Amino acid sequence: MIPYNLGGWAEIIAIIPFLLFLYVIYLIVMRTVTVTFRKVRMPVEATSGIKLMLRLLFFAIGITSILATTTIIPGTALVTGGALFGTALGLAFSKALSNMVSGFYVLGARPFRVGDYVKIGDIEGIVLEITLNYTRLLLPDFTKEYVPNSKTVDSQVVNYRVRIDDLMSERGREYHSEDVGKASKVKMALDGLRSLTKGTEVYRYSFEVNVHKDYDIDLIDAYMDKVCEKWAEEFIEKPEVLFWAETMFGLVYRVTYIVPDPMDILGKGSDFLHEISRFKYAAKNA
Repeated sequence: MIPYNLGGWAEIIAIIPFLLFLYVIYLIVMRTVTVTFRKVRMPVEATSGIKLMLRLLFFAIGITSILATTTIIPGTALVTGGALFGTALGLAFSKALSNMVSGFYVLGARPFRVGDYVKIGDIEGIVLEITLNYTRLLLPDFTKEYVPNSKTVDSQVVNYRVRIDDLMSERGREYHSEDVGKASKVKMALDGLRSLTKGTEVYRYSFEVNVHKDYDIDLIDAYMDKVCEKWAEEFIEKPEVLFWAETMFGLVYRVTYIVPDPMDILGKGSDFLHEISRFKYAAKNA
């Protein structure tokens, strides 16, 4: 190669066949991963994250091979420059790298999936997208918010998705689909749910209601029970009102209801919250 005045470039030309071979292997691996994950119904966000990791891996192998087999850049200069570049890159993209590492954790641990209604810290909504950098939520006011995955890892996460058979078991009640199907509305909800989700997964949402000590508790209890009876047909089961805590200012109740679709939390769930929160007006007019 030297007579053709290629000099140091001969080393790069000599490694081209290896790089072409590496590229063919890359295409085969990526195609295999795509087909395999599609067959096992791997979530799109998990597949995208793994494919990104494989791209970075093959890119690193290619760059390392080029630098290892050529002498265009002296070894000492390469080490020194690499250290400086790595330090500068780490400082410049520390938050982005933190989000990516957190993204791998979210994709691996799977505390929630696309379509779930979750609460991350003080933010709640329906999960629209999960990437390595952020989780995109549809908020109750129908705006979209991007939550960094680093915040997701550091915050308390509540996933309101549950399996109805497990929920009944925890309450000491045996679950039978035919028994639950006695109510036509429940049967319709569960039948539609099975076509959209795995098994009999539903969403059990809860919120707190604070009652001041000056109100008549008996009237408040009667009003809440009346509202829950009114909304029983709108949910899978009659909403429950549980005494939660007592403070120096009054009582705290936790209200829960079950819906088959997370969008119901943003729709009829919001209307239910509005009505049951008007207990103060009912107490005054009693």
